[in-house]
This record gives sequence, C-alpha cells and structure tokens, in this order.
Amino acid sequence: MRKEFDVLVIGSGASAVHAAHPLVEAGFSVGMIDPGYHDKTYRSRIPDDDFLSIRQADADQHRYFLGDEFEGIPFGPVRVGAQLTPPRQFITRNDGIDARVEAGVLQATQSFARGGLGAGWGASTMPYTNEDLYDWPIDRADLQPHYNAVAERIGVCGPKKDDLSRHVGEIDPLMPPPRLDSNADWIYRRYERVRGNLLSSGFRMGEARLAICTRPHHGRGPLNYGDMEFWADQRRSVYRPAFTIDELKTRANFHELSGLFARLWSENESSVTVQSMDVQTNEKTSFTAKQLVVAAGAIGSARLALQSLGRVNEPVPFLTNPYTYLPSLALARIGKTTRNRRHSLTQLTMIYDPDGTGRNVIQPQLYSYRSLLLFKLLKESPLPVRESIPLLRTIQEYFVIVGIFHPDRPSNDQCLFLSEDGTVTLRSGKQMNEARNTHEKRIGRLLRKVGCVPLKRIDPGPGASIHYAGTLPMHQQPSLTGPLTCDIKGRLRGARRIVIADGSTFPTLPAKGLTFTLMANANRIGTALVRELKS
Repeated sequence: MRKEFDVLVIGSGASAVHAAHPLVEAGFSVGMIDPGYHDKTYRSRIPDDDFLSIRQADADQHRYFLGDEFEGIPFGPVRVGAQLTPPRQFITRNDGIDARVEAGVLQATQSFARGGLGAGWGASTMPYTNEDLYDWPIDRADLQPHYNAVAERIGVCGPKKDDLSRHVGEIDPLMPPPRLDSNADWIYRRYERVRGNLLSSGFRMGEARLAICTRPHHGRGPLNYGDMEFWADQRRSVYRPAFTIDELKTRANFHELSGLFARLWSENESSVTVQSMDVQTNEKTSFTAKQLVVAAGAIGSARLALQSLGRVNEPVPFLTNPYTYLPSLALARIGKTTRNRRHSLTQLTMIYDPDGTGRNVIQPQLYSYRSLLLFKLLKESPLPVRESIPLLRTIQEYFVIVGIFHPDRPSNDQCLFLSEDGTVTLRSGKQMNEARNTHEKRIGRLLRKVGCVPLKRIDPGPGASIHYAGTLPMHQQPSLTGPLTCDIKGRLRGARRIVIADGSTFPTLPAKGLTFTLMANANRIGTALVRELKS
C-alpha cells in the first residue's frame, strides 16, 4: 500500500470527491482515506424493473423491501431517514469505528459509507444565490464556474426558465427536466392558474432541479421512471459520489484507501501525517502528504480537527436546517387515473420568501410516497388497522409528502464540542419559534390553493433534515475570528497544510438543499489548491 502522496483527502462523500477531482485531473498523486462501507447484500437482488412490476412478480422482493433482518420495519414513531431502506442502511453503518456522538434532543446521522450521505442523497440541486450568501465571504460569482463544472460532471436536469429562476440563477449545462408524476402535474397546473395571487404572497413553484440524467451522460442514464430510486441505482441515472470515485480510480495517480478511519493529523515544516486505523483489524497505519484535504462531514471534520489540535471542551458552531413535513392529499384527484411510470425524488420545488428580500427563504419540496411502502404510514393512522388498510389503499395514489426546510444561522443555543473521552457532544436549546410556526401555517394555506391539502404537521425534531454545517466556518477577516475557522480557500487558520473542503466551512445554512453547493464549493477549494501546489 502506498504511504506518501501529494495530497491526502479524508472522506469519500460529495465534498471529498469533488475536491479530489481537480487535483487528480492536474496530475497530483491523491490518496482518499475512508471506511468505505457499501451494500454487499441487496444490490444484486433488485431487478432492473419498475416498482409495480416488482411488487406483482418478484418472489424475492421481501428480502430487500423488508430486509433479511426486518431492518426495513421501523418500530416506534417515524422520526428521520425513511429513505434509508434496507439496501441503503449501509450508509449509517459504524461497526468497528469509535466515533461516539452524544446528541441529546438532536438527531445526528454520521456516515462512513463509500460516498457518504450522498449515497442516499435526494439529488436536489438548488444553487445558492447572492441573497443566500449575503453574510458569506464569497458570492455567487465565486461559485458559478464550479456549479457549472459539477453540473457537467454529474448531470443535472431541470427547466431553463420558470418562476423559480430568480432563486436559482443559471446552471449550464442543464438536461431536460424529468416528466412529472400525475399528482405533481395536476398540482402544478393548478398553480399556473392561480400563480399571480401566489406570487404576490411570496410563494413560487417550479419543477425540481435534480442530479438525474434524463438522457445518456458519461455512460449513465437515462432515467427509466421505475420509481425505485430509494432502493437501487438503476442505470446510475441519479448521481452518487461513488460514481466519481469509480471514475477517479481509472487514473494511475488516484488511490482509494478504503477500510480506514482517520483519527489524527500532525504537521511539520514539510509534510502532514495522518494516523488511521483499519476498521476490521484495528491495525494503525500512517500516511504522509504535502497537503491534507479534510472532507469528512461537519461532525466528522470537527471531530478530527478538535482531536488533532487538542481543543477539548471548546465549543464550535453547529448548523442544521429545521425541517417539518406535511403528509398531504391531492384531494380533487381521488378516483382519477394515475400514471405508473414515475421517479421517486422531488417532483416540485417551492420557495416561500416571507419578507421579499430573498435572504430568509423557506423551501418546501413535494414528493409522491408510493415506493416507500404504506405499512410505514399504517401505524401513524388514527384509525384501527382494519379500517386503515382499505383507506390507505384508496388514497395511496393521491398521497404526497411536502417537506419544509428552514434556514439556520449560528446561535449560542446550538454547538458542538469534543469531550475528554473523545465523544463529540452536540447541544441544542433551539425551539420551534413563533415565526417558523406562522410561516408553516401560511405555507399550508397556500398549498390548499393549488389543491394540495395537508392532513397533518409532523416535526421530527432538530437534526432531522440530515443537513449539517458550520463547525469550522469561513471568515474573511482573520483578526475577527479564532483558530477554528477557515479562510476563503478553506485553509484552517494557524495550520500550514490543512484545508477544510466540506460543509464545515459554511458560515450559515440556507433552506435550500446543501449538497450541490457542497460539491461546487469543494471543487472551488480543490481548484485553488491545484494553483497553490503548482506555484
């Protein structure tokens, strides 16, 4: 196993692979350290077919829909991670890794999977605008070429222009949007009839921008409308970071150091050394490089930084999008014909801009639910099982989920710190505030105007969005910040050879899904590091 590199990258998720890509392209030797857990059980068993055909014909379907150990059946209330089906549960596997988290009321999902949390990402690609970035040290112009580079690399689809365009900006290249399912198509047509009234209320709707190949692209796609995106990567049409790892592995100067958990770094005048542990044997191994790129996620990168710098019991910020979801019905559609062929991911994206500034937007997203299986909803029904089953069968084709994401900003009420025993502790005193409650009620009323009737409001608790950021934030002025911050190139202050390239660097967390910006910002940081190494 090779031990010395130009650059070491810790992590294999959305940020890590796109920070590594420009470095590998430039010819530098790059080693990627990551546990690399992946599905060894279910992937080969799932047919390349659509959901209804599988339900009607595959005698083996119980194995991957319920799981060999029935791990697909959640007991207790549904809180978070319904999309982590048995074939996706490797994403949260952590056996053999001492990475303890004490989260209290927060839900903190770590991933040591090959591809990180991006292995189960919902593929939403809503770029940040200057309004989203208004208190960042960079702006949209800094990110624009990297949004475009990533879009070309992964394949992004969506409409060229609609009512969301002002909150999206240009993305180039852009594939045609996927076909809407029957519920979303009906709701969108209702929106177009009343849009003038809704626009004046700060509410906009459009087709989702998604990292889906709707036509063949770099050997992937096209989308087959099988409604199996939560279960399998059919035709690899929905982007996963592991696809970029596979591409990088075709280059002789890239080395995937899988099965390893990075524990500490140390620097000297000429190099940085990373101590890692084999997740199966506990054997310790060290690697050296000229530069280290840390992209292990907001929690993982903070853990590694605090441990390596010996900063015990020192709080750092922690951001996570507040999230609520509304089980809803396209009520007037009941009894109407529904198309079978569809995809499972976001159908429609909405923007609610309550103050008209674009700086505090809230983002609802609409999904149809069918392929996540109705038994998960059965125990949420207020009716007895006997009455609930025929009711759910009747409404299942008209049932939609609206997830509402809110922005988050640094607060003394929410932080992360490393305890003396190595446990990462997350603390949050944030509560559902009056403004958030008012906005969600307003969104519910606006949804009714387009024929989408919320049945219930469910708050799964802080951290349920699985969007985390802000632990080692970027700031422009070093005189105003401490050592646990980064400059605009991701360089950790006080360090010579440490670059942070993931969501840890985000000073705030807009309501829009962060993964596309994670990739673009990582590509920006990786490209800047290429220039430094060349000079």
